[in-house]
Amino acid sequence: MVLPTTSKNQKIIFIIVFIFCLFIQVIPVIRSGLKYDFGIGFWGPNGHDGIWHLSLINHINNPLKIDMPVFSGETLKNYHPLFDILISFLSKITFIDSSIWLFQIFPLISASFFLIFSFLLGHKITKTFSGGLILMFLNTLSNSFGWIVGLFRTGNFGGESLFWAMQSPSNQLNPPYMLSILLILILIYMLKTSHPSKIIIFLILSLLPIIKVYSAVPAFIIFFFYVLKNKTFIRTFILSVFFALLLFFQYNSSSTSLIKFQPFWFVNSMMESSDRLFLPKIANIRYTLEASGKIGPRLIAYYLITFAIFIVGNFALRLLSVKEFFQHKTIFLSIFVCTLIPTLFIQKGTSWNTIQFLYYALFLANIPLSIYLTKHKKIAILIIVLSLAPLISSLPNYLGKIPPAAISIDEVSALNFLKNQAPGTVLTHPYDAYLRKNYQVSPLPIYAYETSSYVAAYGHQLTFLEDEMNLENSGFDWIPRRLASEAFFAQKNQFIDRGFLVNNQIDYIYLPKIYFSKNPQFSPEMYLEPIFENPEIVIFKVKR
Repeated sequence: MVLPTTSKNQKIIFIIVFIFCLFIQVIPVIRSGLKYDFGIGFWGPNGHDGIWHLSLINHINNPLKIDMPVFSGETLKNYHPLFDILISFLSKITFIDSSIWLFQIFPLISASFFLIFSFLLGHKITKTFSGGLILMFLNTLSNSFGWIVGLFRTGNFGGESLFWAMQSPSNQLNPPYMLSILLILILIYMLKTSHPSKIIIFLILSLLPIIKVYSAVPAFIIFFFYVLKNKTFIRTFILSVFFALLLFFQYNSSSTSLIKFQPFWFVNSMMESSDRLFLPKIANIRYTLEASGKIGPRLIAYYLITFAIFIVGNFALRLLSVKEFFQHKTIFLSIFVCTLIPTLFIQKGTSWNTIQFLYYALFLANIPLSIYLTKHKKIAILIIVLSLAPLISSLPNYLGKIPPAAISIDEVSALNFLKNQAPGTVLTHPYDAYLRKNYQVSPLPIYAYETSSYVAAYGHQLTFLEDEMNLENSGFDWIPRRLASEAFFAQKNQFIDRGFLVNNQIDYIYLPKIYFSKNPQFSPEMYLEPIFENPEIVIFKVKR
């Protein structure tokens, strides 16, 4: 790929900016999943989200019917698995461990192409070298106004998601999202060329719904308006819609039942939640006004003001380019729709999932901002400098020697042993949030950090119940299994307990020894055989 540079100095500047932006993009993930003296470390949300992807990747044998790795006996549903299918395939054909692909190789490759296409698109729409660099910076650094709130409240520059939405520096923390915005960027760039490839457009539009379903909305809006002006692409549009729906419903047959109409949920929770903007006195005004049961001008004014805070807080400096928004109606409509959906709808079970529509609105809003800043170079320099401020708080979270969570050396040994056993179903102890109190220093053991799928991911066995968060997101009825597991580990009746294992086809029990302190009576020799033990973990095999 030849970059449209015109001089040696420009090439040097491009390389410097590229390396800087690449570092900012990959640092949140690239150290996770590697083995250190303390075990396998996980920085940021990788201790849950990254491990979830790894568990899925390691259990994909038939891409059309994927086992749910953390809910044995069931298949994956209401999910967009193409990213995981891709990494699983690449891992198998290259013989490179899936963890390396997930945490190191994919971030480097995707971020590189993302930055290159950001430059190409910025250069094309502004017809300037600086326009390309500015869009690279914006797609790397654009942030909310949360850091200003954090500065006034606590004296630090944190607060990226204070107004709810994830911002540009965290792109790689959600790898399917990263892949989807890369493809949208390529799509927009291609539509700006004189002869865009119909085949590539078809592939992008058909696959986006099973990479990240939210991404299909802006992508199809953008292409639809292109088709209105270029009628030769009508067939491509129709075929793309057909295959996109076909693939989507292959994995999401009942996903529409997960959406719930609840206007201003994000706005209200932003004001009420202690981990968000949290303005309880203002939130109390809403309680008082709604208690009357009437929708009056004061209640309407309340929602208008708080919604404005929500928009300004999330879009932040992107709002400088309002004039450019309206000059590029296709981008504006995409931004509007992707903002409207989370304003009106939430997801059942995990309400905040629909905020991901807003991620795409913020990403697209960088494009008109790059046009505006190309015309106002001094403001561009100021904004880039201001965008560096939030990194003062976020970068130390990923550069520290000790991560917040890890799989210890003893656990790695136990999981490697489990991986080499005959395929079966593993029972793990249900996640206990109170275990955190037993640990005063980092890294926390992964089983105490968060409900996750680490046994399925690193033990390469299906588990009876893990990662309750993703089970809830996908609409699985997981609570009965948790109650049954808790009853088993209480060990009140060995005959009933053995029946539980047999009826649910449990083959192994993977148990951190800390759970023995909660139930010293756990010694069911009658139907379990210890097959592995070290200072931290014991693994039992169920006798048949």
